[in-house]
Parts: sequence; C-alpha cells; structure tokens
Amino acid sequence: MISAASCVIGRMPSRRSNPIAVGIVALLVAIPVFYFAVLIDHRDQPLCHKQIVLSFLARMTDEGTNVFPNVSGLSSNSLAIMSEAVGGLPFEKKYNYVPGLREGDPSHLVLMYLKRPTRWMHHGLPRSVFHKKAWVIVPLDENPGNLPVSAERGELSENVSREEFRVRLQQTLDFVRTNERPNWQAVVAEHSRFLQTIEDERR
Repeated sequence: MISAASCVIGRMPSRRSNPIAVGIVALLVAIPVFYFAVLIDHRDQPLCHKQIVLSFLARMTDEGTNVFPNVSGLSSNSLAIMSEAVGGLPFEKKYNYVPGLREGDPSHLVLMYLKRPTRWMHHGLPRSVFHKKAWVIVPLDENPGNLPVSAERGELSENVSREEFRVRLQQTLDFVRTNERPNWQAVVAEHSRFLQTIEDERR
C-alpha cells in the first residue's frame, strides 16, 4: 500500500537550475582562472636574491675575506659552490655570475644577472603579459639589505633595459680586466660571449 506522503512526493515538480545563475558562477570562476593562466607570465621567475647575496656574504665572513667566490673565473663553477650551501637551489641554471669582484668595489657593477629578460620584479611578484620585459641584474652594493623594492628595483636587484644591461655588464668586465682580478681573462671571455649572443639575437 502506497502512503499519502509518497504520493505527494511523487507529484513534486523537479527543480531546474537557473541558467543565468549558472552562467554568472561559471564566469566568476573563469575570470581569475583566465587571468592567472593566460594573462600572468610565469616564465623566467627569479630566485630569492636576498638568499643568494646573504649566502655569498656569509661564506666570505666564514673565510675571513672580502672577495666574492671565484672558481677559475667561471660563472657556473663559482655559483655551484654557493648552490650547495643553500640546499641545491639552481643558481647556475638561471643566472650568470661575474667572479672577480670584492666588497668595496663600485656599487653599480654587476655581480650576477638573470640569463633571460623577464617581466618579474622579484621572485614573489609575477606580472601580466602587458608589462615590458627587462633584464634583472643584482648589483654589487655595500649594503644590499638597504635596496628598496620599487618600480625600478626588485629584491636586491634592478630591472633595466637591454642597453642599460649591456653598458653595466661591459663596465663590470672593464673593471675586472683593468684591475687584473684573478682569472680575469676567463671572466671577460665568458661574459663577452654572452653579450655577443644578445647582439646576434637583436639582428
């Protein structure tokens, strides 16, 4: 025997989704997904420059020297020893490093630079595809902790144009060569080749 309650339930109309409400919800979900997946450039993200620079300074303090690491004047070899000290962060994969500098050298010289131009300001701030790409350089600075984060500066770094990057790096190479820093020939040769690749890409 079928109860009266079951008959009433059987006669209840099925609920239909409101297409307008569904569309609004879908749009609200799609907008942020589209923004972060398509309009934000996640490529060529810098690493934490504070961690890199402070690891340099800590090693130099432990060794009682004011000279930044210089392994045969080679970028990757010099960065590799620093990478091991901070848990294997891939410094040498993302950056080129200029051995031969010391604390007290002119602060505008380039200690290291990202190998590719990027839209990122620093490792925690991705930017949209509408921002112009720039070269990220980590300058030699006597007080790196005092560098502010601003429109022109990232985290202990600067975002500069291709031309400014070329000029600053060439000034650094000239300084290392003129002052005959250890392994300066290898330093100049490696980074001069990099500058040449930039020129070749421009053509």
